[in-house]
Amino acid sequence: MNKSELSNLMVKIRDDRDEIAFSMLFDFIAPKLKAYFLQNRLSNENAEELTQEVLSIVWSKSSQYDHSKSAASTWIYTIARNKKIDLLRKKANKNTSADDIREFLYLGNQSDKINLSEISDQISKINQELSKDQREIIKMNFFDNKSHKKIAEELEIPLGTVKSRIRHILIKMQRLL
Repeated sequence: MNKSELSNLMVKIRDDRDEIAFSMLFDFIAPKLKAYFLQNRLSNENAEELTQEVLSIVWSKSSQYDHSKSAASTWIYTIARNKKIDLLRKKANKNTSADDIREFLYLGNQSDKINLSEISDQISKINQELSKDQREIIKMNFFDNKSHKKIAEELEIPLGTVKSRIRHILIKMQRLL
């Protein structure tokens, strides 16, 4: 199947919600997506799951496809790449605990001889300087592992505001330390 045929299928899916066109696209692209995920060292199970997710997104978000901006395959593989990154981030978060981070930062690094009282003093200093709202947003982001989008939804503030507040707080914390 060539680029124009793929593009025509995507246009039919986008404009007419054509299930036959989607089936043809699915049959052609699904094995390629699975191979892409397997080449990126994902397990067979994860590769199959992500392939299904990507194609589900292709169907549900087909209205966002614009053939003048990119080829259908480019659009689909961009979705696939983003889903792969999301999966790897989730795995990375599960494999790292707060104790692992503390050990890496303080106990395992012999070049930085920081004792517990210094750490306690630094934490107290930060707690005094940050407002309750600032401490809460940092806790949500770094300790509760909530995304900026999730924080914005929970606090009912714009996403850009969350990002700028976190950046401002981190700069403030850096100056304190």
